[in-house]
Amino acid sequence: MRLDHYFPIFTKFKQYSYKVKAYPFWKHLRAYRHRYLTGFVALMVVDLINVLLPLLVREAVDALTPKAFHRIVWAGVGYFLLMAIQAVGRYLWRVHLIGTSHLIAQKLRMELYQHLQRLPLRYYHRVRTGDLMSRATNDIESIRMAVGPGILVTLDAVLMFLFIIPVMFYLSPKLTLLAFAFYPVVPFLTARLGDRIDTLFESLQTKMSSMSAFAQESFHAIRLIKSLVLESRAHERFNELSRLYEKEGMQLAKYQAVFSPSLSLLTNLGTFLILFSGGMDVMAGVVSVGTFVAFQRFVVQLSWPMEAIGWAVTMNREGRAAYSRMNEILNAPQVESVRSVPKGKQPYDEILSIKGLERQEAHFRLKLDHLTIQRGQKIGVVGKVGAGKSTLFHLILRLHEPPIGTVFFQGQDVTSIPLLTLRRQIASVEQHVFLFSENIRQNILLGTDTVPEEKIRAVTQVACIEGELLELASGFDSKLGERGVNLSGGQKQRVALSRALVREPVVLLLDDCFSAVDVEIENRIIENFFAGYPELSLCFASHRLSVMPRMDEIWLLENGTLLDRGTHASLLKRNALYASLWEKSERQIELEKFEPPTEVERADESL
Repeated sequence: MRLDHYFPIFTKFKQYSYKVKAYPFWKHLRAYRHRYLTGFVALMVVDLINVLLPLLVREAVDALTPKAFHRIVWAGVGYFLLMAIQAVGRYLWRVHLIGTSHLIAQKLRMELYQHLQRLPLRYYHRVRTGDLMSRATNDIESIRMAVGPGILVTLDAVLMFLFIIPVMFYLSPKLTLLAFAFYPVVPFLTARLGDRIDTLFESLQTKMSSMSAFAQESFHAIRLIKSLVLESRAHERFNELSRLYEKEGMQLAKYQAVFSPSLSLLTNLGTFLILFSGGMDVMAGVVSVGTFVAFQRFVVQLSWPMEAIGWAVTMNREGRAAYSRMNEILNAPQVESVRSVPKGKQPYDEILSIKGLERQEAHFRLKLDHLTIQRGQKIGVVGKVGAGKSTLFHLILRLHEPPIGTVFFQGQDVTSIPLLTLRRQIASVEQHVFLFSENIRQNILLGTDTVPEEKIRAVTQVACIEGELLELASGFDSKLGERGVNLSGGQKQRVALSRALVREPVVLLLDDCFSAVDVEIENRIIENFFAGYPELSLCFASHRLSVMPRMDEIWLLENGTLLDRGTHASLLKRNALYASLWEKSERQIELEKFEPPTEVERADESL
């Protein structure tokens, strides 16, 4: 038997519950329901006392006669005690309502940051860093205001209306109706101005994202801006974005400035009517002076709920808009740590195998088959710019997701290996190195547990950087500037190489990571690999082919496909493209040996 068929109230209750669950912040409120409930009870006590205080004032005013001194004393004592209880209640609702909003904001930041870490690399190709920063700061703060002060003022306004209006009707129905004479205008005002505030806030956040993104890019490219004397142009562009943000912000501020004062005006117009009508009732003896004073205090108290409505609507709409913007990120599909693949070990014994790999997207195309790397084998990957070398490495590391059954590591499909496990065994060093603003030791040990000093020295010796680092003022403990700015390009690349080696990987992917290193040092590093890491499988992509004669096998890529493979000598004889790349590389090496650095290169090194 369905109860809602015989009792329609159950149907309405279900509909109401669905609306509550559809509230965007419901899951966060539910997670902290005990704290919110405590804060709600404390707020209820505070608002109930707000109703009792004017009644005590009424009692005291009406008792202003010599024979009723004891009534005045009791009213005063009661007033003091209620104020003390109210102070405790205000502390509790601040801690449990406002304080909880900070907990929710912290949880959202962690959720957003964790989600961003798991998004595929292609997501960051189309989203600007400044936009992400804006959503992680401004939008989350708007959400915090909605689930903290926004909920607080909403509950406070509702409770004040529920508590005060019955008492006002008890004191004087006539004056109560006059006080609320202009309130029917409120829904119309809220709908019109609230929608406009919502639209302007979304537009304002978009402008903030654009301004933040431009500022972030400008600071990142400050050396280029200075070298090309683009300071004025960058300033003009930032000034333009800033003025657009200012214009949008001023429009939003105008609507917000009109909203709350308009609601307060409606309350004050009611007060204007009460002063005349209530005053005449006092003179006629219809109501007492104490009742009139208490009624006036109630009307004044009602001005806050009216202002609170405007404030709550603004914060709620801004919070909803911010939550919608943040959900655009949270709803972006993550890279699955482990994907479902056919069970059973694949029949491949190589360390790394590529079988029938075919992947095409807007910015790359790759089609490779029957490529293998044995334990300890050293492979060179060469080709023109855009041949697919970096894309191949990204697919092996699952920075781009390879199709199931195409890339295998130690006989297991890489998509079936947890990302943490895969990337701990396959290390990568890219051409563009990122170092954090920590000391050198922390940058080398990044992502690893504490290791002995001897091991740090050993990997830096292999990378031919130990001596240069020890010459610094604090050695390995020397603090780096932002992005390692106080190291040269070649030093940063070798520190990144040390960071990869200290993890003791099974396979090491080097993606043109010696582009800023001298040819002699590059050859010494390769020699160190052969001497010190005979079991390390190496895959080395480079435009500078000086080390390719040492490689066990070379893969020549063109337009995302394998054009040829073999040793350096065999490719040099039979493949015109490889011979051309070799000749160009040798000519470039000769130029690097004899040409002095340009002024821009010297300035870059000094920075």
